[in-house]
Amino acid sequence: MLPVLYKILLIFFYVLMGLSLLSTVVGVPGNWILVGAAFIVGLVTGFSKMTFVYFLICLGLAVLGEVIESLLGIVIVAKRGGSKLGVIGSVLGGLAGVILGSGLIPPFGSVIFGFIGAFLGAVFGELLKNPEMNIALRVGFWSFIGRMAAMAAKFSIGCVIFWIIVTTTWP
Repeated sequence: MLPVLYKILLIFFYVLMGLSLLSTVVGVPGNWILVGAAFIVGLVTGFSKMTFVYFLICLGLAVLGEVIESLLGIVIVAKRGGSKLGVIGSVLGGLAGVILGSGLIPPFGSVIFGFIGAFLGAVFGELLKNPEMNIALRVGFWSFIGRMAAMAAKFSIGCVIFWIIVTTTWP
């Protein structure tokens, strides 16, 4: 009876972790919730299944996800012809959008306004350097694509963290 209850509780735990992983898409720090879950599993099991090395791998992956999320949008805008002002506008616009959106329509507002803010910030920054609207709109489009790619990369890293936790804890 006990092994069945154990598996049911594990499946419930995995469902909760899956929801936290999905929350990454709406701007909630789901990867960090997964790292916290990995640490708790390690503590509860005495780091026998979720070893300290696996926990450190999960922690390193979460940090890598944050770095990639922070830099990927910038790199894409810069590589696709954005000026320094376009890149700065993208970053500042995205940040302003996240802050504004989180107060208006939580939790989806931060993501939606973050995309809109990055687009508008890149367009405005680019227009300060070059008054051609088509160039500014192109840079804004790539800013949007950069944020999408960054979100996808961070979610993918979260999937790896989730996979590590499941494979180390399933009996």
